[in-house]
Amino acid sequence: MRKILIALLVITIAAGAAGWWLFLKNNITASESQPYVNIPTGSKVADVLSLLKEKRVLQSMESFQYAARIKGYSTVKPGHYVFTRHMTNREILNMLQSGRQTPVKLVIYNIRTKEEFAGLVGRTLEIDSVAFLAKLNDPDFCKNYGLDTNTILTHFITDNYEFKWNTHIDGFMDRMDAYYDKFWLGARMAKAATMGYKPSEVITLASIVEKECIFDKELPTVASVYLNRLRINMPLQADPTLVFALRDFDARRVTNRHKEYASPYNTYMHAGLPPGPICMPKKKSIDAVLDHEDTEFLYFCANPDMSGYSVFSKTLDEQNKVAALYRKKLDEMKVH
Repeated sequence: MRKILIALLVITIAAGAAGWWLFLKNNITASESQPYVNIPTGSKVADVLSLLKEKRVLQSMESFQYAARIKGYSTVKPGHYVFTRHMTNREILNMLQSGRQTPVKLVIYNIRTKEEFAGLVGRTLEIDSVAFLAKLNDPDFCKNYGLDTNTILTHFITDNYEFKWNTHIDGFMDRMDAYYDKFWLGARMAKAATMGYKPSEVITLASIVEKECIFDKELPTVASVYLNRLRINMPLQADPTLVFALRDFDARRVTNRHKEYASPYNTYMHAGLPPGPICMPKKKSIDAVLDHEDTEFLYFCANPDMSGYSVFSKTLDEQNKVAALYRKKLDEMKVH
């Protein structure tokens, strides 16, 4: 009888140890940063195991596989899963089986082109960047939002967003559409209507204003200059549009090569707004256009003191004097 009791005790201890090893022991590899895996849509359990092994998330793949079989892990839920320190197999499996993924952050900032935007979305979400870019270049897709392939980027408001990693294109657009409507609802739309501009036109102008300013305090003043020019059908003559037309984003100085380049975005050759934005402007740049200063300025030039500020002028004669000093300074600095 004593031997039987001892045997039962040994079995109980062994079972408890096995249960602890399978379900209660920390199984996350020590790391300075939190490990994660992105589980693609359509993945099987074998794919998840491969990802965990490839990313070296687990201390013991063997114990996790045993635990997964016992807990009946068979239906894979895609997403972005972050593993915290000291997670056990039970906690890991509960997270994966429930689909309790961690949202990813999409920061829309400093984007100039559709290609850059599609790349950002593709790097952040499961959305294929090539497929998304094709949507942005599809006239019928853009028409759904009252836009065309030149203005489609005006439908995305720069901000910090959180998404489920496996969000598909339709879901992404629904979210962006709702945020766009919320942004323009009320005061902003009323201000744009009073100015006689559509939101896409306000954003297009804001994109130019933003690229002209180093300091935010000048945004409303620069906006007033361009609005004054538009009012009298004077060409905007905005150097950033030339840089955009040539995709010469590293240019340190605009030259005749830029000014002579034939493009709808050449605002020296064509009066009015360009076909679309030259970047995705920040919200404060959009608001600077809507809340622009009331001035009589028609010109501005970078201050020859190289402070980063601008000198604003009402007449071409005043502008030419400042511009000559600024060009002289660039020559002295050997900026060509």
